[in-house]
Amino acid sequence: MRHHVLHFQQGGWDVPVGFDPNSFEVVFAFLDPEVARTTQAFAELKALLPNAQVIGCTTGGEIANGQAYVGGGFAALLGFDNVSIQVVEADIAVASDSFGIGEALASRFHGEDLAGVFIVSDGARVNGSALVEGFRNILGPHASINGGLAGDGDRFGETLVGCSGPMSPGKVVAVAFFGAGLRLRTGSFGGWEVFGPMRRITKSDGNTLYQLDNKSALELYKRYLGDEAEKLPGSALFYPLQVSNPANPADTVVRTILGIDEETGAMTFAGDMPEGWTAQLMVGETNGLIEGAGKAGLAAAGGENAGFAMLVSCIGRRLLLGQRATEEVRAVVDALGGIAHAGFYSYGEISPNGFQGTCNLHNQTMTVTVFEAA
Repeated sequence: MRHHVLHFQQGGWDVPVGFDPNSFEVVFAFLDPEVARTTQAFAELKALLPNAQVIGCTTGGEIANGQAYVGGGFAALLGFDNVSIQVVEADIAVASDSFGIGEALASRFHGEDLAGVFIVSDGARVNGSALVEGFRNILGPHASINGGLAGDGDRFGETLVGCSGPMSPGKVVAVAFFGAGLRLRTGSFGGWEVFGPMRRITKSDGNTLYQLDNKSALELYKRYLGDEAEKLPGSALFYPLQVSNPANPADTVVRTILGIDEETGAMTFAGDMPEGWTAQLMVGETNGLIEGAGKAGLAAAGGENAGFAMLVSCIGRRLLLGQRATEEVRAVVDALGGIAHAGFYSYGEISPNGFQGTCNLHNQTMTVTVFEAA
């Protein structure tokens, strides 16, 4: 397996002397929204690697060199032996299309020995859990499905994804890796703690929540946030919800608000908020989040070959950790033995559930995908 990380700085990519663009088959570019909108970084990367599949997205921060960055751009270049790569993409207009788009994209994959899929999706228009469910419905419940939702910093506005054309809003790209020459190891962990009463979701529609215990969910949320309610939806990043299936308590995910509608009382989340499930507020503490990131790294560690690690963490974690965000990156890299890595801070993380193994959308987690030659 071959890998290299390029850094976009001072208006260009830091291409080393003797660089061979034909050594790599697939490239993942993680770009600060301002870099993506005001420079030709993505187009220049595609021109530099004309024979590779180049996928790009905007972020809530970038990860590389054992550090968390804001305002830059990095590209993870990957090359393989005895591995075939298939890339598919689609446009998405509204969140309700997410499941069907997931099914449609997964149906376009054909091959044997599927090692895994890495998805890069628009983060503003998609219902991430429905998207992953669509992929699972075609690929099977045990397929390794990983990736993340593009970000727009802490603004929660328009997110961009690119592949065959320029970066644009409303796009989903999925890369499938086939062949016995590759295996994927994964880890996912949060480190947040629940507090307050457990409530039941009594009215919702997909990823839109209206009522908890037959009361306005938005008003209950504001009551807990106090003065912080004036800063919604941004302040909600520090108080996500743990959502659990009462019929199977191990079936638990964390959800973060992406937007609110004061007129209807609607709260939009990155993934489904199923009626009948329970919801409980969570709070984070910096040491707990850093320790959780290390646990994600440990879960993905243990291979004979070093490989390359893709790290996708949540924008909420970066904002809460502040200048200590690099410490969570270091915790992962140290747990993995210092292997090469890159990644980004997202609006939602796609990874196997750390307790069940089934792939799903997560919020407020650090997720790790290690690509390793078999």
